[in-house]
Amino acid sequence: MVEQRRTSLHGIKRAGLLIGAVVLLALIPACSSSSTPAAVSTGSSSSTTTSSTSSVTVPEQNPAELATCAADAQSLTEALETYLAEKGAYPSPPAAWSAATYAENYQPLTAPSGGSAFLKSPPGTKFYVIEYDSAGHVWVAPPGSYGPYDKGQDFAAVPSICDAAVG
Repeated sequence: MVEQRRTSLHGIKRAGLLIGAVVLLALIPACSSSSTPAAVSTGSSSSTTTSSTSSVTVPEQNPAELATCAADAQSLTEALETYLAEKGAYPSPPAAWSAATYAENYQPLTAPSGGSAFLKSPPGTKFYVIEYDSAGHVWVAPPGSYGPYDKGQDFAAVPSICDAAVG
């Protein structure tokens, strides 16, 4: 009986260590290595070194920003669907998308309409830009990027678009 309990406790300790290791690995950024140049020397008497660095830089993305982007795009999608169900058509943004017209273009969804608004407020623009059109498309672009619908940025067609857009 004691041996069985000891074996069971040993199994629990091992499971705890395994879970702890998985959590630790999840917290360590995958791209945390520094980008130091590699030096290569030749066998001649005059030492020649060659440095190489990668020209590709992948920004570290904040998981909270990615989650907020996806939540904002989903909230907009749901607001548009509710608007459609209530009004019979999707709203049209009043002006072409730009930094200056961003908040104004959300007014059909954020202004109270016979009760409450369809959307509390426009999504932020610090880490991404989320836009919509009168066909119900929702697309996500990098911060500072405004423009017409682009199927490659469509939230419904490319659910991971926030990964590419979040800056």
